[in-house]
Amino acid sequence: MGKVSAVIQNPYFEQPSWITKVEYKETAYLSRFSTPEDATLFLTLLCGYNNIDVDREPAEVLNELITFDEVVISGGIAFEDKSKVILPGCCCGLESWREVLEAVLSKKNVWLGHDPYPTLEFVNNSVRVWSDDYSGTYRKDLPEQDLQKMFYIEYDRNDLINKLQAIETDLLEFYKHFLEKIMCMADDNLKEILLLKFCQWFNLNLS
Repeated sequence: MGKVSAVIQNPYFEQPSWITKVEYKETAYLSRFSTPEDATLFLTLLCGYNNIDVDREPAEVLNELITFDEVVISGGIAFEDKSKVILPGCCCGLESWREVLEAVLSKKNVWLGHDPYPTLEFVNNSVRVWSDDYSGTYRKDLPEQDLQKMFYIEYDRNDLINKLQAIETDLLEFYKHFLEKIMCMADDNLKEILLLKFCQWFNLNLS
């Protein structure tokens, strides 16, 4: 049975000096099963991608961060099944994760990045997530070798909807268990604002 996960990608920016340095990795998965290292990479990417200088006191960095009404951060939804993995393409953002859910609900395609161009196909009550542009919508002259490399992961549509809806819980639990803890130097008021901003940026509802 296929999985879906919230991910960030390519967090190759300067890490804040007031957080323990961690090893970079191309993709970090965000949920209650994440690690403190994943939280460090998330904050690093969030600041770097949005041009926030981290070479300052933590309060200065976090107070600038909460001035943002919107952020962009490379990543999105990862689709997996056994040995197959389809990651977001370039220029896809985790901040738009809910658009994937809306696309599946309405049976429409959605932007999942480029080079490659992951694409959705709706077949009866199934959804196929293709590793690249199987229909030629974005890439008109795909070489035969690229066509042969293409694959898809198939989901029951209702099951995929449930899995995508659970991304909201995954992100909130990632914040609570990991991201909030690496920002422990913030006072209670700032922490409260940061949580509200996190929910605003990623379109999350606090229960």
